[in-house]
Amino acid sequence: MMEAEDQTKNPYPSPTVKKLTPEQAKKLVADRNNCSEEEAADFLNALRKQQQNNATDQKRKRST
Repeated sequence: MMEAEDQTKNPYPSPTVKKLTPEQAKKLVADRNNCSEEEAADFLNALRKQQQNNATDQKRKRST
């Protein structure tokens, strides 16, 4: 009976989502991709634009 209890335990904590400040996000991207903070900022801006375009496309699909 003890074995069944041990198998149901999660061996690691659940992942959590944390909001980052723009500076923290830029530094994280720069560190992970071995690029400058300016390149990281450009990348994050491109992601934001893509997200906005996707949201606009979804609104268009719903209205038709």
